[in-house]
Amino acid sequence: MAKWIVSLGVVFVCLLLPSAASAAEDAWTQPARYGFEYRVDFPALTGVEADHLRVWIPYPAQTDHQKVLSADIDSPWPYKIHTDGFGNRVVYLEGRGVPNKPLVMRFTVERWPSDGVRLNEIRADTPLDPKRYLHADKLIPLGGLIKQVAEQQSRGHKTEAEKIRAFYDYVVKTMRYNKDGTGWGRGDAVWACTNKRGNCTDFHSLFIGMARSENIPARFFIGFPIPDAASGEIPGYHCWAEYYDRTRGWVPIDASEANKSGQTDAYFGRLPNDRIQLTNGRDLTLVPPQQGAPLNYFIFPYAEADGKPLAKIPARFHFERLPITSAPERFRSDGSVGSDRSVREGGG
Repeated sequence: MAKWIVSLGVVFVCLLLPSAASAAEDAWTQPARYGFEYRVDFPALTGVEADHLRVWIPYPAQTDHQKVLSADIDSPWPYKIHTDGFGNRVVYLEGRGVPNKPLVMRFTVERWPSDGVRLNEIRADTPLDPKRYLHADKLIPLGGLIKQVAEQQSRGHKTEAEKIRAFYDYVVKTMRYNKDGTGWGRGDAVWACTNKRGNCTDFHSLFIGMARSENIPARFFIGFPIPDAASGEIPGYHCWAEYYDRTRGWVPIDASEANKSGQTDAYFGRLPNDRIQLTNGRDLTLVPPQQGAPLNYFIFPYAEADGKPLAKIPARFHFERLPITSAPERFRSDGSVGSDRSVREGGG
């Protein structure tokens, strides 16, 4: 009898715990709610002397598919939250020397599966304006090899929709998700095209370059992937892309996840809820402007000591899956959406 009681207790506990399998099944159809912690370990910043230290930290995005329901920032210095030209929110602080305490940002984020941005929501001269995403970036040229490959993959395809699918299929089938050696991770489209390997940054830089070289707007996103677990550390970032469809609006793709999972069709036009978006864009000028060069992308803290960029700011990231105990924010009965009203301007 004792054995049966123990067994039933184990089964009951297992039923209460979130499982990776159930999370994966729901990720394409249901919202998820996450506790997300972004910790900047200033005390680990040894050997740095600065009369004037400036620090910029990315802040989770607020979109149709992602709501910041609550936010708390515990900062050693006063801070402000700014918004740049891409719509990215940035936490900014400055002071003398190096803080003797970490900065810890804690968020509750609700994330829905994403099918992009509808056409009727897009306005000119805003961060959603497709005209803003047709130019070359420093590491995404639109001529030379990138243009050559895009033209080759365009042959036999007349519409932009056909070309985009051909570019996506080419990247998924030709690239290998491989982080051996050096060169990967910079989002260098030519390097990715030549070496045919890399991480998510490289996959999507190649896709974006091919699309833009054919005058199809495409844009870059970066954030954090949520592992298939109830809670834990997040070991690294993840990025994806969107292209502009003249009849539909902004449409998401994730070529590197398609490559790793073998689900090529699934990751074309829709993304699961297994990520937290932070920023979009490349060659970024922050707010207030940094003295250093534009940032290749913005996911980790960036700092300048007396006007000179610091090589690396130690940071850690943690998540926890939370139950959705109330109506999902995207579907409130009054039509409103979640906000991060609990954020304090300033900090301690």
